[in-house]
Amino acid sequence: MIIISFPGDEAESGGCLAAGRGFFHISASGNAEPCPFSPYSDVNLWNTSLGEALKSPLFTSLREEGLLTAAHTGGCVLFDQKEIVSQFVKKPGKLEGEPGFAFMQDK
Repeated sequence: MIIISFPGDEAESGGCLAAGRGFFHISASGNAEPCPFSPYSDVNLWNTSLGEALKSPLFTSLREEGLLTAAHTGGCVLFDQKEIVSQFVKKPGKLEGEPGFAFMQDK
C-alpha cells in the first residue's frame, strides 16, 4: 500500500509528514529530500544508508526547528518557508541534470 500526503493534509496529521516524520522523497539521482514539493537535500543515497539519511542535518533541523508543525494558511509549509529551509542547506547549487534543485554534497 502506498499512502500519499499532499499539502493541506497537515491539519489531519499534526503537521507536515516530510523529512522523515512520515515519509521523505528520493530523487532520480538518489538525493534524499524532505518531500517532492521541497527538493532540498544534504545527502545522497549513493553515499549513505537510509538510516543515516533520516538523521541528516537537514532532516534533523526541519524536525527540531518546528517548521513541519508550524501554522500556515494551506499549501506546502516548507515551500511557504523556503527561505528558512534553504538556510539549512549549507551549499546550495544545482544538481546536474535536474535544474532548479538545491543540494549539498560533501566530497
